Amino acid sequence: MAFLRTRDSSVIARTTFPLQETTTVRVGRAANCEIYLDHHGISREHAEITRKNGKYYLTDLNSRNGTFVNGRAVKEETELKEGDLIRFCDLELVFFELDSPFDDNIPFSDSDIKKRQNEEQLSRIILADIGPNDGYTVKSKILLDEQHPTLAKRPTLTSAKASVKLQAVMDIMRNLGASVDQVLTQLLENLLRIFLQADCAYILLHDEQTQRLELKAFLHRDTSNRESFRISRSILEKVSQTKHAVLSDDIANDSQFAPTDSIISYNICSVMAVPIMDYDKSTVFGVLQVDARSRGQKFTHEDLDLLVAVSYQIAIAYQNAKLQEAAISEKVMEREMNIANTVQRGLLPQSSPVIANYGFFDFYRPAKYLGGDYYDYIVLADGRLVFALGDVSGKGVAASLLMAKLSAEVRGGLIIEPTLADMVRRLNQIFCEPRWDNRFVTFFFGILDPQTHEICFHNAGHIPPILVSPDGQAEMLGEEIIGLPLGVMEDTEYPESRFTIQKGQKLVVLSDGITDAMNIKGEYFSLKGVLKHIAGSHADSVETFGENLLGAVHSFAGRTPQTDDQSLIIVGRTE
Repeated sequence: MAFLRTRDSSVIARTTFPLQETTTVRVGRAANCEIYLDHHGISREHAEITRKNGKYYLTDLNSRNGTFVNGRAVKEETELKEGDLIRFCDLELVFFELDSPFDDNIPFSDSDIKKRQNEEQLSRIILADIGPNDGYTVKSKILLDEQHPTLAKRPTLTSAKASVKLQAVMDIMRNLGASVDQVLTQLLENLLRIFLQADCAYILLHDEQTQRLELKAFLHRDTSNRESFRISRSILEKVSQTKHAVLSDDIANDSQFAPTDSIISYNICSVMAVPIMDYDKSTVFGVLQVDARSRGQKFTHEDLDLLVAVSYQIAIAYQNAKLQEAAISEKVMEREMNIANTVQRGLLPQSSPVIANYGFFDFYRPAKYLGGDYYDYIVLADGRLVFALGDVSGKGVAASLLMAKLSAEVRGGLIIEPTLADMVRRLNQIFCEPRWDNRFVTFFFGILDPQTHEICFHNAGHIPPILVSPDGQAEMLGEEIIGLPLGVMEDTEYPESRFTIQKGQKLVVLSDGITDAMNIKGEYFSLKGVLKHIAGSHADSVETFGENLLGAVHSFAGRTPQTDDQSLIIVGRTE
C-alpha cells in the first residue's frame, strides 16, 4: 500500500493519507475528495492519483495553481516513485510505498528528500567491468602529481558562458562547510552548470571495506529520465591507479568497449574522468567523471583543465566535510559522555553522612569520563551505617555500567539477605555469571554501629583498610581474611572481621587508583607511599586528613595523566 504524508510546515500539520489500491483518489478542497486539503490555493478538484498494474500515477485536473513533482509541473499522467516530492500550491507531500506509514525512515527534510532521490538514481547505474583499458582513445591527458602541479596553471574560460562557469566554481568553494551528502549533490549540480555539453556527472569514492571505487553520487541533467546508465569501471580504475586526468571524445572507437556492446546502449559521445586526491596529492580517494551523450557535444582541452581545477576544490570540500562531520561526532560524543558522567555521579552519595561523634570524607575521580570505581553510604533502619567501596576491572563505559549494576545490587541485597555475609556471597554469585565478560570486582563492605563504635567488614580482594591512630601509626586490618574478588569463583566464602574504633582514630578505604598513581619517571605512589604520608600527617579533622592525602598523591603524579579511577572513603571517630 502507498501513502502520502505532508511535510512539516506552518501551513498544514503532519498528516498521512493512505492511497487506495483499487480506486482513484482525488485531491482537492471539495468535501468529496478522498484527500481533503483545506487551503485557499487548492482547487476544488485539484489532482487525482490512480493505481494501474501495481504502479501509481498522478494527473493534474486543470487546477489553477498547478501540480508539481520534484519541482516539475505535471502536464500529463506522471508515474510516482518512492520519495517523490509532490507540491500543490505551497503544500508539499511525500509519496512512499511502505508497510507502515509510521516508518522512522520516511524523509521530510530537503536533505532527506534529495538523499532518497539520489539513492533511487544510484540504483539505475551499472558499474561494468568491460575489459582491458590500456587501448582506449585519449585526446587529452594530464598527470596529476608533484612534478606536474596543474593548479599552477590558470584554466582558460574560452566559452561565452565563462561567467556561468566562474559562478559555479565559486558556488563549489562556498559549499566547503556543508555536510558530505550535501557536498556531493551540490557539486554535481554545479558541474552540470559548468559543462553545458555534459549530460551526466558521477562521483565515485574508494570504499575502505571493498577497496574498490563505489558510486556515491550521480546526476543526470534530465531528472525525469528513468533509464539505466552504464559506466566503465576499467576507465575509473585506470584513472585512479595512474593519477591521470583523461579526456576521450571518440568513445565509439575506444577498445575498452566490447564489440558486442552497442554504442547505443552506452550512448556516450565524450567523457572526462579526473582523480580526486588528498591535500598532498599522494592518495587518490575518488574519481570524478562527466560525460556527454548527445552527438556533436564534445569536451575540449580547456574543459579538462577546468575539471582538474574543480577536482581540487571537490577534494577540499569533501575532506573538509569529513573533518567537520568527525568534529561534530566528537562533540556529540563528548556531550553524551558528559551527560553519562553526570548520571553516574548521581549514583554516588551526594553528601557525607551526619552522625554524632563521627566525621566522613570521600573522593571520586574517574580516569576517563566514566569510571568503574564505586562507593556508597547506606543508613539502616536501626541507625547503623553501611559504607562500601568497589573497583570494577577495566575503565570506561563497560566498567561504569557494571559499577551501576553493583550499586543497585548492594542496595537490593541489604533488603533481601539476612546477614552481610549472605549479601556478599550473593554479589559474588551475580558477578560470576558469564554475561559480564569475565570482569571481576574488588569490594570492601563495612558497617558501623555508632552506639558501640564497632565496625565489622568483609573484603573481596580489595586493598586492606588502614586504621590510623592520632599519633600517625597505621595498621592494615584483616589481611588474613581477604577473599577472592567478586566474580572470580563461585561459592567463595568471605569471613567477617571486627574491631572497635577508638576516639581520634580514622579508617581509610581506598582504591588502587591512588596507590598506582604514577609520576613522570614511571614510579608508583604505592601503598608504601600512602603509609609514609600517613605517618607524617598530624591533621585532626577527617576532612583535612583526606585533603592532605590526596594532595600528596597529586603532587607526586604532577602532570602525568591519571591512568586509573581514584576513590577514597575515610571514617573518623571524633569523640
